[in-house]
Amino acid sequence: MKEVSRVYKGIPVTDSLKNYLTTTSVSICQLLFFLDISDIAKIVEKEFYSDKEWHFEYDVAAMIKFAVVKFFRQQPYKKIVLSEDEAWLLGFQDKDGKTMIPSGGTLHHFVKYRLSVEGIDKIMMMIGEKIIKLIDSKDAKLDKAHITMIGIFPIYMNYTDGLVGDSTQLPTHITALIKMNAKINEYCLDGGYDSFENHANIWYKLKAKPLISLRLMQS
Repeated sequence: MKEVSRVYKGIPVTDSLKNYLTTTSVSICQLLFFLDISDIAKIVEKEFYSDKEWHFEYDVAAMIKFAVVKFFRQQPYKKIVLSEDEAWLLGFQDKDGKTMIPSGGTLHHFVKYRLSVEGIDKIMMMIGEKIIKLIDSKDAKLDKAHITMIGIFPIYMNYTDGLVGDSTQLPTHITALIKMNAKINEYCLDGGYDSFENHANIWYKLKAKPLISLRLMQS
């Protein structure tokens, strides 16, 4: 794996992805630092910017990586925030000694009006192909993100191995909602969370109606 060199606040920085392969927890921004998507950015500029007079205020490759971070973190546009270090890792450039950081609104315009659903699906597929070529591992696994939504907003999430049962994860969400003083009328869940205990906890702890799909039993 080749090293990547860039300058941060006048200081040369050289790093390699191999330094993070055995690390338990790594920032998504740190991992994206090593992903060269300049060719994907050129495709975006050519196919999704028909008005040739458009001024690129922010680096297109960095904006694509920002979108990846947004989808990974499952945050609404108005709440997604990058630190200066994270923005630099994604490739946002310095101006007058400060790293330019776009707002969530700017990202929303980029994704919704520049790329559209079709465009973002195409780009994410190309990024996935690049990541597969970048890493040496041939092992794949499915992990889970358990996310409680209120309306269209993600309120709480916990991450588990793909083999962990869904039902056992609900108590942490209920505890989180109680701490947040969330007032909800009903809680919709799929059959993986169907248990007497979960029904009871939603009724008595959240004072809400449990709408849990029936677990299908195999004959």
